[in-house]
Amino acid sequence: MNPESGTTPQSPRTRAALLACGLLLICCVGIVLPRFGLSPTAAWSAGTILLMAFWWITQPIPLWATALLPIPIFPLLAKVPLLPVLYAYLDPVNFLFLGGMLIAACMEQWGLHQRLALGIVSRLGVSPRRIVLGFMLATGFITLWISNTATALLMYPIALAVLRRFEKDRDPNNPILRRFGSALMLGIAYAASIGGIGSKIGTGPNLIFVKQAASVGVADVDFLSWLKVGFPIVAVYLPLVWFYLVRVAEPLPAEDFPGGRAAIDEARRRQGAMSRGEWAALTGFLIAAFLWTFRQEMDLGFVKIPGWTTIAPWSWQEILGPLLPQLPAPVAKFFASNAVDSQVAMIVGLLLLLIPIRLDPFTPALSLRSARKISWDMLLLLGGGFALAEGMQKGGLSDAIAQGLKTLPVVHPFLLLLIVCLITVALSEVASNVATASILLPLLAASSNSLGMHPAPLMLAATMAASFGFMFPAGTPPNAIVFASGYLTVPRMVRSGFLVDLGGALLIAMACYWIAPHALRLR
Repeated sequence: MNPESGTTPQSPRTRAALLACGLLLICCVGIVLPRFGLSPTAAWSAGTILLMAFWWITQPIPLWATALLPIPIFPLLAKVPLLPVLYAYLDPVNFLFLGGMLIAACMEQWGLHQRLALGIVSRLGVSPRRIVLGFMLATGFITLWISNTATALLMYPIALAVLRRFEKDRDPNNPILRRFGSALMLGIAYAASIGGIGSKIGTGPNLIFVKQAASVGVADVDFLSWLKVGFPIVAVYLPLVWFYLVRVAEPLPAEDFPGGRAAIDEARRRQGAMSRGEWAALTGFLIAAFLWTFRQEMDLGFVKIPGWTTIAPWSWQEILGPLLPQLPAPVAKFFASNAVDSQVAMIVGLLLLLIPIRLDPFTPALSLRSARKISWDMLLLLGGGFALAEGMQKGGLSDAIAQGLKTLPVVHPFLLLLIVCLITVALSEVASNVATASILLPLLAASSNSLGMHPAPLMLAATMAASFGFMFPAGTPPNAIVFASGYLTVPRMVRSGFLVDLGGALLIAMACYWIAPHALRLR
């Protein structure tokens, strides 16, 4: 499977069959459901959701191509105006993701992420257990800011180099060495996905929630609000998963590996001193992180730290004045006061493209070649999820779902959260995390208060659980990346990942039950 958003290898006959099944599915739903009382526009909206879900799971065409289906289908069949559908692909959240990817690309261009990773690993010791912990902590920290796929791709060759160094003086079939390789690879995959839920920009589903939350009355999910829920999960679950890996799933000795320190130190020596490019990337990263974190007032109980937006001498609204309402809708939304995180990301990202670290020849901090390598198809995938929600709402399907849910019995909120997490984890084992969130979040938003609780914690639980598919190589891109190492088998991944899935679902449900209502300021 293509780690980012490609297709699973299929024969032409299989691909044609899957395409035909998807088209038959939307036609059946769009024609049959109106006979049961659903409006035609809502029926075609439901058919579009099922078509996109089916093609996102089976992948007869690339994920990004499926994400473009709302553009022709909603205006033609669900009578949704074209412009709102198109504007969904230009939402400020997309620009937040784009700016974050530009900053991450700069870090990758100059190798700053490798320096950070090796620095963390070198300080935690070189016993098998500590090496796994070091790689997991480094991966978890980096993936707070860079996509889980990019982080796994970064850590994978470093981990392989460490393993190859240890294999030089030992039998490659040594049981301890094999268990060490399995634990190290699984630790990287798990940490890349777990760490991604810790920050607002850590992975694609997080940004889908930020956009969808507005539809249920949560107008502004700032960086700090997300950290209040996501970071405790990461801080608790990473050590627990590490303990499970090195003590239960793949038991490892506590003694140091001979030559382990030399391998790590040699890798750090080859890096040398920090280059100008690394300093530029670090500066851009720290500026963005500071502005994201301290945008709003922070009340610590004993002291209040004012947000920088409250003391800034100007705002875009003041600069643009009466011109702002006359701008195209996507541009006006980008300059709105609730899109400051997107503005920060794009300003820092563009500055990295413009500011030189060397004048002769002119060398910007971020080259166009590196910028072109970012995951542009992910922007289309995010936009497709937003367009899907737009079509559901404008086509009347959201209202129909809300009415239908009123007839369901009310269950305890914690049990409901746990059920949502388990369903989401199961779906994410066969579909990408972005596709899973794109499908489920609009449905949960449509529940309104019909399920006996505010939908925002349910949506947040589904968002985070969408990144927890650890049982199969195709469950998440990091799983697929580490599976290629040769240290893992499918039964081994299933056996280890099953308990990690269950534990993650339970922990997310607990955090969204006790912490999320306060972090999201729900009444």
